[in-house]
Amino acid sequence: FKEVFLGNEVRSYKRATSVQKCIRAGGKHNDLDEVGKDGRHLTFFEMLGNWSFGDYGKDLAIRFAWTFLTEHLGLKPSELVVSIYKDDDEAYGVWHDQIGLADERIARFGDIEKDDEENFWSMGPVGACGPCTEIYIDKRPDEPIQWGLGFPEDRYLELWNLVFMQYERAEDGTLTRLPMSSVDTGMGLERILGILQHVDSVYETDLFKLILEKTSALLGKNETQSQILSSPDCTAYRVIADHIRTLTFAIGEGQPFANDGRGYVLRRILRRAVRFGRMLGFHEPFLCKVSQAVVDTFHHAYPEIALVAKQTQEVIRIEEERFFQTIDRGIARFEEVAARAQNGTIDGKDAFILYDTYGFPLDLTQIMAEERGLAVDNDGFDAALAEQRARSSEKAKFYTNIETPWTILREGQAGDFVGYTSSSAESDCLRYRQSGDICELIMRHTPFYAEGGGEVGDHGTITAKGADLTFDVIDTIRGEGGIVHICEIREGFVTPEVMNGTFTLSVDSAFRLDTSANHTCTHLLQAALRSIVSHDIFQSGSLVRPDRFRFDFTFSRALTAHEMAQIEDRVNDVIARALPVYKHADVPIDEAKKMGAMAIFGEKYGDKVRVIEVANGESTELCGGIHVDNTRDIQLFRIVSESAIAAGVRRIECVTRGAAMQMYRQERESIAEIAKFLRCDAHTIMARLEKMRDTNALLEKEIEAANVRL
Repeated sequence: FKEVFLGNEVRSYKRATSVQKCIRAGGKHNDLDEVGKDGRHLTFFEMLGNWSFGDYGKDLAIRFAWTFLTEHLGLKPSELVVSIYKDDDEAYGVWHDQIGLADERIARFGDIEKDDEENFWSMGPVGACGPCTEIYIDKRPDEPIQWGLGFPEDRYLELWNLVFMQYERAEDGTLTRLPMSSVDTGMGLERILGILQHVDSVYETDLFKLILEKTSALLGKNETQSQILSSPDCTAYRVIADHIRTLTFAIGEGQPFANDGRGYVLRRILRRAVRFGRMLGFHEPFLCKVSQAVVDTFHHAYPEIALVAKQTQEVIRIEEERFFQTIDRGIARFEEVAARAQNGTIDGKDAFILYDTYGFPLDLTQIMAEERGLAVDNDGFDAALAEQRARSSEKAKFYTNIETPWTILREGQAGDFVGYTSSSAESDCLRYRQSGDICELIMRHTPFYAEGGGEVGDHGTITAKGADLTFDVIDTIRGEGGIVHICEIREGFVTPEVMNGTFTLSVDSAFRLDTSANHTCTHLLQAALRSIVSHDIFQSGSLVRPDRFRFDFTFSRALTAHEMAQIEDRVNDVIARALPVYKHADVPIDEAKKMGAMAIFGEKYGDKVRVIEVANGESTELCGGIHVDNTRDIQLFRIVSESAIAAGVRRIECVTRGAAMQMYRQERESIAEIAKFLRCDAHTIMARLEKMRDTNALLEKEIEAANVRL
């Protein structure tokens, strides 16, 4: 709801509630290294939330929360304490005057002017933010209230955070009042369940019972949940129980393991779990088996995870096997590092190599070091990690004038994308920046599709009306100020006077047609894969260009030649049937789900979505990309290659239209050349080659016999 808070997006409702599956293992709120050390931290959790978008404010939000906790869940008011931002007198008034909390049960924290953001919540360094009030349960309510700079975690457990989105923070830290105040609250399901089930740890709730006991059973111990969590090995069990929940849900929704991004975070999570599994005595894949306990626990609430359970477990198994093959080398490397530790401390760079090359999370290196009476240079590790991130950041600067300031001609956010219905438009320019012959333009309106959903950005031209200035658009991307047209100056000069005029924007129609044909074909390919190979297949990535496209999907084995031939035949049959492609705009998300529309893991969808439907039930997907109007526009489909790119992830590369015809021509020419060389026709090439093979084998035997006689 970020854009709603900022006033850039309007929803059809002003109130909302939800239960969200959340993974917290990176970024600002990263709990990964804390998981297992106590009974509170998790990487996967379910967040209960309610929102107000300019509707109710602090008073009703606080009263809603209080009523739910005390009347519906039955918590004792005497066991609840709250915190507020230091000068949020409005929140204090609600708690004190309306709810009736005594002063001693209302703590004031935070001071953003002193960089203390306690009880002041933000989405990041810039964006929507505001004061918050947090509700805690006191585990020792009979003792005097105890708080100083914060509530001691051993006594007070945070239950619910109510954030009052009142401001937008700029890059310089300036706070500007938002056009409307909103409410964003969050309460962890696992924590409140722990309170209701009268246990001290989230791992003691029934959400973890089957998972913990399955892990113990695989070790041949068959311990109960209580026995496991009171044993010396409880940390390892907690790590495994949490991490397998994360892996099962993320992979089940189509997120593959990878060497970067979210896929790398998943890989770290698996390796951390495996390393703790080794400490328990596992020497072969086990997480893939524990995953079934996650399915058994959650399939009633999330039936979709049962549908993909087999495929999910196979992806986990393959990744586990690969790490088990390298973990011994990692342990050997650790022993070398530990042996040369200076002054009882393992060098931070060595710890980073263990992390980056062998998949050892820092906290595991620390545990192994502690077992040998050693420390780890955490600062050196952080420095090596920061250096790697800086290198990655430099690689991410993919166009030349990223540091050049914008020349702002007109204030405001870029307007509508009109490219779904037109390939040309007239517009003025809102802002631009230039570095040599490269310019970036943000227009008020544009028909140019910005790179997204795997589809590359449109190419074309932007021409000044009544002036001698033409840009070649070489890429189109999304930026914070709107759609950014990356251009080369074809002719003319950039001046403030010309840039203040009107421009004609024209998309390269051939580029768009080839790209849109490939994009529609990715939908047909996925439908064919799921129909012919396995219904458990889901898209995990794509790249759609005008000359070719690639499609990444979750699957654990190579496709057979017969399967690929069937896929080609099915897709080409749909193309030949000239089926219309319907583009449904502004479809409510629930209605889209009823239509059977497939979604892509990792993509963000609003309340209203765009649905691309190929007639006769051939394919229905949520998609914001550009597509052809009829499958006949694709003309022809060919598979170029199929390969593995990661554990449990395959990639198909394909061509359509002219590129597919060119592939046929090249193959025909190659066959003709081979036939000419072999002095046979195309139909007898294999027979001629087999005869040559047999003749060569006979000659080799004769040569070998002659050598023996000599």
